[in-house]
Amino acid sequence: MSSGADARSVEVAIVAVSATWNLAAVELDFPGSSIHMVYAVPDEPTVAGLRAVRNTGADLHRLNNVYGVVDDIVGHETDMTQASQRLVEEMRSDPRWPYRVVAGAMGVLGVVVALQAGGSFWSAVGAFVLMFVLMYLGRVLGRRYLPTFFVALTQMALATTVGSLAIAYTRISTGEAASMVAACVVLLLPHTSIVAAAQDAISGFRSLALVRGLGIGLVVLGMVAGIQTGLTATRWVNLEVDPSAIHLTGLSPLWALFASAVAAAANAFAQGATARVVPISMAAAIFTQLMVQLCARAHIGLQLSLMLGAALLGALGTWTAARLRISSASVIVPAFCGALLPSLTVAHSLLQFIAHSPGSGVSFAFSVLTTLAIGAGLVLGNIIANGGARRMVSMRTRIRSASLDTEPQPTVAEANRQLDS
Repeated sequence: MSSGADARSVEVAIVAVSATWNLAAVELDFPGSSIHMVYAVPDEPTVAGLRAVRNTGADLHRLNNVYGVVDDIVGHETDMTQASQRLVEEMRSDPRWPYRVVAGAMGVLGVVVALQAGGSFWSAVGAFVLMFVLMYLGRVLGRRYLPTFFVALTQMALATTVGSLAIAYTRISTGEAASMVAACVVLLLPHTSIVAAAQDAISGFRSLALVRGLGIGLVVLGMVAGIQTGLTATRWVNLEVDPSAIHLTGLSPLWALFASAVAAAANAFAQGATARVVPISMAAAIFTQLMVQLCARAHIGLQLSLMLGAALLGALGTWTAARLRISSASVIVPAFCGALLPSLTVAHSLLQFIAHSPGSGVSFAFSVLTTLAIGAGLVLGNIIANGGARRMVSMRTRIRSASLDTEPQPTVAEANRQLDS
């Protein structure tokens, strides 16, 4: 959960490990941001455990490694002692990439999102620089244990101020500045948490979804307050343009496919994915973007298009991950960030908000929360592909619940010392 997994994936992993080690009587509960486990069998003492999830984020490399530990346990390739040691090593490991690589990848992602929101070359360059600075600003404020509400407020206040000053003192037009700021808005949103909250709510983990939802609401509220703060700080700047009269157009279908692939690769690096997962995420993003374009041509609406595209992505990611023995999130998360983010919708609502149009604040909030449709689609896709994924895993390994594997097994070095003695 601290690496970005949803509650359903965590539950499946715990049940699989419990069944493998003859602990099938484990009861699970997810009260808020923690996991409560109770093991109760007749004529034996009841054992209860509570694990709190204090830090959450997306670390796809660590998520894949933890998934590998679970896969080895279910496949009887490791015992309890070795598995515990590997988990401790993973939790103490450093991030996959240095932070400058993460910030640079987010800058590249800002370029793609700005172009998808109708930006030009200069707005794309501005989005790269601004996103790079905002990432380091968020890191500095986070190290000072500042609440996420104030971090989001500060970041968006800076982004809006820079956008207003760029309009007044550079050749960047209002539409280009809006696409630049909209790229930062889209990328600073907690997309992984939004999608995970939708997945948890639909899957039945409502208390955890409520906790995630409160955190998401505070971040969105902080961003809205930050935009208003930036506009207030630069109200002396004469824009001389009505932002509500500007209409942005996104990329052509061919360029949109290319941009989705680049965005998926950049997001994979930003979230610490391994190199072998990047081409898979790029292919999944291209496929998803193609499906969304077909849905758009059928005029079925943005929310439904996103949900159908996410459903296909969820099914494809679940099946591919089971075949490659990796976590499905390592494929799905970069792909949906590259192909399904509603950047153009956010840019349009941001222009209305800057122009103080009636109901623009509600419109901006709803355009941001459109991402919830992605979570619903991923749950649907997972349900569709779950049967095939299970059959694939069952062909590879079987859970021998009649055998006890909880006793520590000697390592190769210990076995050699015993033979020598």
